[in-house]
Amino acid sequence: MDKILNLPILYRVFAVLHFLMGLLMLFGGKTLSDTNGWEHSIGIVTMAEHHGSSLICVSLLFWMLPSWLSIETLKKATLTAIIVQVLLLIMPIYHAFVGAIPNDPSLYFMVAILIVLIILFYMASNKNEVE
Repeated sequence: MDKILNLPILYRVFAVLHFLMGLLMLFGGKTLSDTNGWEHSIGIVTMAEHHGSSLICVSLLFWMLPSWLSIETLKKATLTAIIVQVLLLIMPIYHAFVGAIPNDPSLYFMVAILIVLIILFYMASNKNEVE
């Protein structure tokens, strides 16, 4: 369990997840439209590319933070990082609630995984011993 609660590893897990989602947004505009039942348009592609590039930027920061900060400073930064993760989690829930995206098992799976990771993130940042 200590390996799972390793704060630098959890930062990098979030980095990889955001990077993969960013790539999906950058290069999957048509697929994104098709799977959500939207009429495909340049506006959807533009917004998806913008969101994808933003996720890749977040990913790069999450990947590098463990290299730039001491473990104690990283623990202090984690509350802000958790707020970022919660905001990124709330958006698809909101969009499913208003019917903008499908409310299907893949949404529940993604939400469950992110909640578990956020909890692990919180627990790792509150460990007393220095790794």
